[in-house]
Amino acid sequence: MMIIGSLLYGQIPVTDATANANLGIQISQSTQQLTQLQQSYKLMKEGYEKYKKVNSYVRQMGQLQNMINHQKQAINNANLCLRKAKGGRFSLKEVETNLRQISGSVKTVQALLNDNLFEMTDGERIQIMENELKKVKTANAEIRVKLIKMSY
Repeated sequence: MMIIGSLLYGQIPVTDATANANLGIQISQSTQQLTQLQQSYKLMKEGYEKYKKVNSYVRQMGQLQNMINHQKQAINNANLCLRKAKGGRFSLKEVETNLRQISGSVKTVQALLNDNLFEMTDGERIQIMENELKKVKTANAEIRVKLIKMSY
């Protein structure tokens, strides 16, 4: 019987007040760290969203400036073609077609920049702008080629 009594005594849980207090402090600190980490994540996510939006706008602005520059060049070259064609030896139908293409692309881009007109992501908007920029570049190059041919 004595043996049974000593075995029963060995199974009584012993509590360490210091260990419990330390565990409570650790839980409290971990909770604070988790809260801080969640706040940091939220701030970083908001910052990233703002960065994506700004980056998209900067990219669109660069494409828009490039398109404006090509349009200006095309108009200047078309005016030079017009001056050279006054003698009546040259047809300007291709130049007129190219200017219409540029005008159409500019109208498309203007519509894209109006957020209320199209429901699309910035990525889709940028893709369309890139396509319209290619059209403007091509039309501008064709006008430049026409001007060079008229110069000889």
